[in-house]
Order: sequence, then structure tokens, then C-alpha cells
Amino acid sequence: MKITCKKLNEMTEAICDNNLSVRYMLEDEIAEDLNRKDHIVIEEDLITKSPNRVRVICPIFYKCGGCDFLHINYNEQLRMKQQYLVDLFSQNHIKTEIRPIIENPKPLNYRHKIVASATTVNHKLRLGLYREHSKEVLPYLKCHIQDLDANLVLDETEKLLNQYRIPAYDLDRHIGIIKHILIRKSYATKEMLVVLVTQGNLLPNGKKIASELMKSFPKIKGVIQNIHHKRTKFVLMEDEKLLSGSRFIEDRIDDIRFRLSAQSFYQVNPIQMIKLYQKALDLAEIKKTDIVLDTYSGIGTISLLAALRAQEVIAIETNLNAHQDAIFNMKSNQINHITFINGNVENQIQRINQKIDILIMDPTRDGASKAFLDAVIQLKPKKVIYISCEPKTQVRDLKHLLKFYQIKTLQPVDMFSQTVHIEAIAVLELK
Repeated sequence: MKITCKKLNEMTEAICDNNLSVRYMLEDEIAEDLNRKDHIVIEEDLITKSPNRVRVICPIFYKCGGCDFLHINYNEQLRMKQQYLVDLFSQNHIKTEIRPIIENPKPLNYRHKIVASATTVNHKLRLGLYREHSKEVLPYLKCHIQDLDANLVLDETEKLLNQYRIPAYDLDRHIGIIKHILIRKSYATKEMLVVLVTQGNLLPNGKKIASELMKSFPKIKGVIQNIHHKRTKFVLMEDEKLLSGSRFIEDRIDDIRFRLSAQSFYQVNPIQMIKLYQKALDLAEIKKTDIVLDTYSGIGTISLLAALRAQEVIAIETNLNAHQDAIFNMKSNQINHITFINGNVENQIQRINQKIDILIMDPTRDGASKAFLDAVIQLKPKKVIYISCEPKTQVRDLKHLLKFYQIKTLQPVDMFSQTVHIEAIAVLELK
């Protein structure tokens, strides 16, 4: 029996004959009927292939789930994302101009922050990525969306950990040491930080491992041990120990310098991050007399860039570490017309009692709360720039603001190539 893909739902779910749902088929492709329980269609199953299909370059693609589109050519990925936004806004009865998505000039090996998890294979520590929807680690050191230098560091880290006989942590048996390896790389300077995440304080020969890593890769400026004292789903916890070098590296956008720690929130795709922020600020049309409010401001990336154009910037961030990084970045760049506020964004925005010309919001994937959106309406900024990495919550929030605002344009950015994720800038003006 053969199956034919009739359409794609949410860009990844292939709906076939008899409403059979499978993954990794494209429209009009025909495959042999599946015997596998996972409903995954691999290239060898296909009788008729789409012209938009490409050879999958990753051996764990069908197991990992970290990428969604390695089987689709890049131009088709962009078309699918563009159409997804058009359909989403239409279904929600929101009329606006949706500009062509800003493509990624480097759709592979673009991630400058990577995380590998540890497992044990044949009595040796191996680093890799989680199997989708599971706690199983798939050993693999050459992820095709991760920075190439970072992948080389991963490979050397795995060798050193085995050389010094450092075991992986076993989640089920609660024994072992290494849980994850995190690497962050600066786009401007190419400097790197390496974080060895351990369960408990013990890390025999930790300083020797750090020293050898830095000797092999001079661009590594610091090696840090991040210590877990309890079971957690988070990669990084608060307790840290510097093993060698510095806790920080530096990145730059235009002439602004940013200090980055292992914990800093910073976009993982620096090439597209620069385009995203520059486009958002261009669309904001900030004048020298404008007062800008930057909410969910993180380490002050947008705040500092906006300050180059505005009379005054007020920035609100919940996370204390990010707030402290932002103040450091402001001082190191000798910019003095930004006020950084640390506290709950919902509460702090309600305390703003001065006229705001432009409000910039860049919330988490969950979007903004009703209380926050109501506070925006009370403030009545002339313009709102809403940056989002989740179109569904962005649309939900925009519908709330449409009582008082009109959407002038939506600018998508392909920040996360090879995945379904879309970043988008919405520009709203007060009615």
C-alpha cells in the first residue's frame, strides 16, 4: 500500500491519505506504507520525491529532533515560513503587510551557543544530543547547525574527559560527574567560554583539563565549572567555579561592546541578531528627542543600540544577573542616558509615569501577560515594536493591543534555520 502526502500541518506534520499523520514527507510525495511505529518517513521509503527535497547530511536527523528541515532546500524553508505567517495572521483576522522574510546567509553552523549532554557508551564518556522527547543522549559531535569551532572544542573536551577518566552522570543511578558541556563563542572576537556542568562539586583534575583545553584552543578565554546540587531540567545553575582564565568574553555590535558570561541571555545566531536589532530600530524610526522604553531588556543589547538614536532609554529586566551585565555594558561604553531597572516587568512598567514615545518588547516564547499589555495601553506610547520568537503568542498579544493600535508592518527574520522557529518584528502605531 502506498501513501501520498496531501498537505503539511504546522510545517512538519504531513497529512496523508485517510488522515494518516507522518513526519518528514513533503507535499505530493508518495511513499511505501509504513510499518514503523514512529510514523517517520525516511528518504528510502519514498517512491516519488518532491523537487524541494535535499539529501539529509546528518546521521541522527530522524532521531534527534533538534532540526526540522534538513531534508528541505533552504529557499523552500523560507517560503514555508513566510506562508505560515500569512496563514496565521489571516486565520486570526489580522490585516497587515508581511514583508519578505530576511534570509540567513549562513543557514548551517550558525549557532554560537551550544550545549552537549553526556552519556556512557562502552564504559567511555560520550557527548551528544538528546533524542526527541526522551532523556536518551545520542552521541554526536558534528551537529550541522552548531559553530564549527565549537564542535572542534567539543571533540577535544570529550577526549580530555576520557583521558582523565571523568565519568558521565547517570540520571537513573545517580552516579557520575559530567552532565553537560556548554560553549559560547563571540562573533566579533571569536573568543570562547567553555562550561563543564557537573553533578556535585567533585571534578578531579578540573584545572588540568581546563589548562589543556586553553592550550589547544587559544581562543578559549575561560573554562568554568557549573555545579548542580539537585536534580534539575536546567543546564546552568547559580553555583559556579572558575577553573582557568576569565568568566567573560566580549562581543560587539557596531561600536557597542557587550560583556558575555556563560549565563547571559544573548541570541544564538549573531549574524541574524545584528540584522534583527538593526531592522527593529530602523522600523522604530527613533528621533533624537524620543524617550524609549525597552522591556525584557536582558543584558542591554537593544537598550544600548537604541541609546545611540534616542534622547533617553529606560530599560526593565527581571533577571538580576542580566541587569548587572547591562549596567556594566552601559558603563564600559560610556553611555549615560539609560536607566536600568531590575524587577518584575509587569510591576515596573506600571510605575512608569513619564511620556514614552516608543516601547520595545522582546518577551520569552510565552509572550506577554494581560497585565503587561494593559499597562502598555495605559502608557500609550506612540509606537510599539514587538519582537517575538513565537508567532502564535505574538498574534495573541497583538489582538489585545489592536483595540488601541494598528499594525503597520510585520518583518520576519530567519533566525533559526533548519527549524520551524520564526522571529518576527511587529510595528504598531497608536490609533
